[in-house]
Amino acid sequence: MADDSEPADETDGTSRRTFMKATGAATATAAVGGGANGVAAQTGTDVESLLAEMSLREKAGQMTQVAIGSFEPEPEGSNVPDNFEVDTVGELFSELAVGSVLSGGAVPPSFDGNEVVSGVNALQEYNVENAPNGIPFLYGVDATHGNDLLEGATALPQRMNMGAARDPDLVEEAERHTSRSVAAMGAHWTFAPTTDLQRDPRWGRFYEGISEDPLLEGDISRVRARALEDDPRMTACVKHFAAYSVPNNGNDRAPASTSLRDLRTDLLPPYREALEAEPGTVMVNSGAVNGKPAHASHWLLTDVLRERYGFEGVILSDYDDLNRLITNHDYVSDFRTATKRAINAGVDMYMIGNGGSAPGPGQYIDTLVSLVEDGEIPTERVDEAVRNILELKADLGLFSSPTVDESRIDSTLGGAQAASERLAKESLVLLENEDDALPLSGAESVLLTGPGIDGNGNDTRALMQHGGWTLGWQGPAAGGPFPRQNLLVDELRSRVGSLTHVPTSFDNGTWWAGQGTGGNQQSDENGDFAFTDEQESAVRDAAPDADAVVVVLGEGPHNEGFGDRDELVLDESQQRLVDAVTEAAPEETPVVGVMYAGSPRGSVETFSQLDALLFAGEPGSDAGVAVAETLVGEYNPSGRLAFTWPGNAGTPVGTTPVPLNRYSPTSTGATDNGPLYEFGRGLSYTSFEYGEVSLSRSSVADPSETSELTLSVEVSNAGDRAGEHVVDVFNTQSYGTVLQPIRRLVGYERVRLAAGETTTVDVPVDLSALEVVPGDVLAVMPKTVEAGEYELTVGPDGPTATLTVENGASITDDRPVPGRYDIDGDGDATFADVAALFRAVRGGD
Repeated sequence: MADDSEPADETDGTSRRTFMKATGAATATAAVGGGANGVAAQTGTDVESLLAEMSLREKAGQMTQVAIGSFEPEPEGSNVPDNFEVDTVGELFSELAVGSVLSGGAVPPSFDGNEVVSGVNALQEYNVENAPNGIPFLYGVDATHGNDLLEGATALPQRMNMGAARDPDLVEEAERHTSRSVAAMGAHWTFAPTTDLQRDPRWGRFYEGISEDPLLEGDISRVRARALEDDPRMTACVKHFAAYSVPNNGNDRAPASTSLRDLRTDLLPPYREALEAEPGTVMVNSGAVNGKPAHASHWLLTDVLRERYGFEGVILSDYDDLNRLITNHDYVSDFRTATKRAINAGVDMYMIGNGGSAPGPGQYIDTLVSLVEDGEIPTERVDEAVRNILELKADLGLFSSPTVDESRIDSTLGGAQAASERLAKESLVLLENEDDALPLSGAESVLLTGPGIDGNGNDTRALMQHGGWTLGWQGPAAGGPFPRQNLLVDELRSRVGSLTHVPTSFDNGTWWAGQGTGGNQQSDENGDFAFTDEQESAVRDAAPDADAVVVVLGEGPHNEGFGDRDELVLDESQQRLVDAVTEAAPEETPVVGVMYAGSPRGSVETFSQLDALLFAGEPGSDAGVAVAETLVGEYNPSGRLAFTWPGNAGTPVGTTPVPLNRYSPTSTGATDNGPLYEFGRGLSYTSFEYGEVSLSRSSVADPSETSELTLSVEVSNAGDRAGEHVVDVFNTQSYGTVLQPIRRLVGYERVRLAAGETTTVDVPVDLSALEVVPGDVLAVMPKTVEAGEYELTVGPDGPTATLTVENGASITDDRPVPGRYDIDGDGDATFADVAALFRAVRGGD
């Protein structure tokens, strides 16, 4: 196991960015390149001086990020280089002065860490020597769940697993390794954390969400952003601002229609929490919000993000999204108008893809320069953007040390195994366990079956345990390479009496064809699954002699639009597999389902055939150990669903979404749209009981002065084995001037108890979770915890306590909605706006 003990940045608890700015270090540059087109020495030159020396074209270059992929030759016809070789990519720096490059889709130029770091260093050295002013470039990557970029690296459990674990401290520990490991490969920037609220399971990026609950989503996003900034040379990127995860039709990059009340109460708060960690960058939502593309929204990017939330870093577009204002949104007719609206709205840097008919970096830079020269984009707006970019580079130490120590990569790669394994275990959710089918004793003869092999004999179950953004945009290739990993078949074989393995077919090699394009089409299950006659015969032969059957179920890895689905059913071949197992196995033989999936898959009809169901999500590198130890009782499951599982997932679309904080009524009687499994569902091999409950204070006079209190509850392990237990606390009853959610999470705490042990658990209760936007339909008033009585319930139906709020007050946002009086939409509420409002009220012209 790699040594994972690199020293952390020492700033006495102050965030690195705050510390750098407070000491003036963020404006200091050091010796950088001195080529023919560069400045010989920048030592002692601050950012403002450097900015003053730059031409308009050089500034436009700094506002450009270009996707370049491999060390292989450039493909013919590409409008930007697709490799890291100086001979082909060098002109990006020497001629265009590009400020940043990226390897998108979790695909760096090589999966070999040593090749990556040496190649990036060589490219940076060329850039510093040949670029105007010798400004180092930023290198960004998609390290979204660990260092999911390199062969042998640790891929952490996916984001939905992090929500199920309810363990922010452990997540932060694991992601600190991500920061160090990714920095060691030469990158400076990871496009994480994804902070989009997890709500609609039809969405292809559902697994990237942490939770459907704003409190939990915000808590985990905040610690992830902080941890990803741990290495002094790394910065995080909170994305996708804002409301990306609630598309109207469940499809990726589709527009969202959300009320201002929902936006301010549920969708925006997690981003605000993540911004508390002071990440260096924010990425913009690819979609539109209430008819306005986010990339063109001055209200989102400037009024809210900059002015209301105080964000001072770099605002980055998503991939090709200035061009998508034309091609996706049909919002403008030409690239010039798209660029003008996005930059004026607040975008600092444009992420440009690598190929196709979209404008490349040269055209973008020419367009931006022309817009400034023609007065359509203010010079001050460009200077603001470039200043943000240069300060970030200085903050990361790139001016003083443009390259990275190449010896670091070997000592970090594959580390954090203990944290990764622990997080994988804590994230496993036991949904069903009829007649204590689990745990197995470990002495059984076990039949293990389910998707796990393709036509070439490759192990494809590994793809399911990792998910998307893992050594590939849509997950790993079936034949590898892979991250560091252990597999269920190997780990279970070593823990039971004997194991018969009958893998069924799964091939994910056709995802690029897409749905509805003819030829090979990707199924809703994100892969082509099959159950051949030969496999069925083998299953039926083995099942009668097995003491237990473990059936792997789920879906293939996927990402973005290729993962969008209209159904949540399991693939038909998997349903037939369950039928065959239950028909062939003796009635007394337990049939256990293990689900590897990034969304809630399956129907009541299928689940009713199983004696136990363990939802593993996508647990990453240490899935094999985590699942095997849980099946045989070496680990007692403790994960809790961080989303609500729809009750009619077996039908097309179904009634979605059904989050815990939905409003009443949930059904009018014509249909049953209740969930199959509520938020917080999670069984154990022991039983926990709640006793006395109390509050540190039963009433709060002013929530703005007392925004947190403690709920204490007596918890007993009434069973015969040790276990961990997550104590969720919900607000389950309250009244006010607007509708109140059925339930909302206000606090949670994880505790470990020995068999028979009783302890008092103190759960911090965050009163900001009770904030609503009062007032009528417009929902423009300040957010407020309204006066009244709030019922707090432990667990789904445990003991309750009543909190009285004596006076309503705001905790997080005590001002009306930004831009309320900006009538002309220019970003400023001026006398002209007041005059226009007055004329409108009076009915004048």
